[in-house]
Amino acid sequence: MSVKTKLNEEELKRYSKQILIKNLGGPGQLKLKNTKIIVIGAGGLGAPVIMHLSSVGVGCIGIVDFDKVDISNLQRQFIHSVNSVGLPKVDSAKIFVSQLNPNILVNTYQLDVKDKEFKDIISKYDIVVDCTDNFNTRFRVADLCQELEKPYIFGSVRAFEGQITSILPSNNERKYPKIRDLFDEEALEGNQETCADVGVLSITTTLVGTIMGGETIKISLGFENTLVGKLLLVDILNNKFETFAYDSS
Repeated sequence: MSVKTKLNEEELKRYSKQILIKNLGGPGQLKLKNTKIIVIGAGGLGAPVIMHLSSVGVGCIGIVDFDKVDISNLQRQFIHSVNSVGLPKVDSAKIFVSQLNPNILVNTYQLDVKDKEFKDIISKYDIVVDCTDNFNTRFRVADLCQELEKPYIFGSVRAFEGQITSILPSNNERKYPKIRDLFDEEALEGNQETCADVGVLSITTTLVGTIMGGETIKISLGFENTLVGKLLLVDILNNKFETFAYDSS
């Protein structure tokens, strides 16, 4: 995607309310237009992430998912509809984005993260948002992000609860916490519950996905108040929001 140096008239009207935000403005909006973000998973978490990134004006969004839309998805995956049942989720998501904001370039990848071309695909993007539903996949994506020096946004949900954090790649100048500083891979091995096991509500996926979208936008714009080194726990049933700091080992 070539660098855009200005917003067109339609974009100025579309984004006029957020351009009024003091620490965003026209320069921030232009920066979003020139940002490329890839979302891994177009399901319960991916739906609000894709919607918010599209509506806020991120110029290029990549969507990775190997699954097809099932009627059981519609309870929470609102970027899909009854007309999408049977379609690849990436195609259904692209249709949604094109109807919401035709200014956005959408690249779709119907594949598994284990596929050999996955690494090359995410290397082309600025930020990776992990909306998958198991830790084997999350560890793989997070490791690739560290190797490729890409910011990594993590979220998980079950029933009324969710977790969100952001991980920046470590470099010679600064060491950031990694996903294994937060989660014990050995302890999780063979002891993972997914939404398919415990269930999930659309209010949980929408809230957690919205916060993930917010993290992605803040990191895109270079804001400092993010969840890097912090894990946000959300408990909708008991109206609790708690943040815990974690360090690199």
